[in-house]
Amino acid sequence: MKVLITGGMGVIGAETSRKFVNEGHRPVVFARHRDDSLVGDILDKIDFEQGDVLDMPRILQAMKKHKVTHVVHAAAFVGAVSAANPALSIQVNVMGLVNVLEAARALDVKRVVFTSAKGVYGATEGEYGSPTWKPMPETLPAKPRRIYDSAKFMGENVCTYYHDNMNLETVSLRFASTYGPGKTARHGPMAVMSRIVENPARGEPFTLKQGGDDKDDFIYNKDSALGIYLATVADKVKSRVYNIGTGVGVTLRDFERVIKKHIPNAAMDIGPGLNFYGFPYPATGVYDITRAKDELGYRPEYDLEKGIADYLASLKRMDAPA
Repeated sequence: MKVLITGGMGVIGAETSRKFVNEGHRPVVFARHRDDSLVGDILDKIDFEQGDVLDMPRILQAMKKHKVTHVVHAAAFVGAVSAANPALSIQVNVMGLVNVLEAARALDVKRVVFTSAKGVYGATEGEYGSPTWKPMPETLPAKPRRIYDSAKFMGENVCTYYHDNMNLETVSLRFASTYGPGKTARHGPMAVMSRIVENPARGEPFTLKQGGDDKDDFIYNKDSALGIYLATVADKVKSRVYNIGTGVGVTLRDFERVIKKHIPNAAMDIGPGLNFYGFPYPATGVYDITRAKDELGYRPEYDLEKGIADYLASLKRMDAPA
């Protein structure tokens, strides 16, 4: 198996690249810009190909050169930048995916794994929201609100079309709320789940006016990479879409409790209530991960305690002088 990972130097892509390396593979990392900050420890174990997902000839060239058999498509135009540039967001996040699928189809690639997002579900309402937090299954109707989430849902549908009509196996993974090193720098002020860890780790206060009672499914980036890896290497994938999360709801106060075990003097002030992301609709909730467990053999390896401990250790390594 030879895997190409688009966006393989991004937040999730870097951990995915590392997971494949740790499992004995040499992935091809395809990215628009070279940024070694999250993959410095594996640079000698990956092949880098610079290119844009909007440039299909370049994608084809990279796939041919390395005789790629599997593709993980993690490249995306994200966050507030996506919201401010809806046309470019659709172009990159949908047409970029189409280019990858067309190249994969032309070269008889076995499978394309598409990284989708929790936002495709839209507002978390009724029994799936506060105070009951019933786990959300993949069969829950998709009602995306943001342009980024709409593009992800369009991407899922495009993948299904190629699977059903173009003889190309595809699978889409909807990740719960992710956290881990690198997200603050890449995603800016929306990265609440990075700042809540990184601020105390660097001796800075963390303050949030509201949201301490909200409950969400938080997945550590290494578990996101685990889900991607399993979906890529599985002999067969029965379903087209999988929830990848922990199946457990936790609050920001839970984060605070765990962080203070490691940093007792951490200055943290989290207000009560819901909606810590500040969206105009409820956007948190807990995943039902039964399908991924049963069909992919997925079992999250990082609960909150282990995830935060690993995150803090990673920050120390990243901040250490060379």
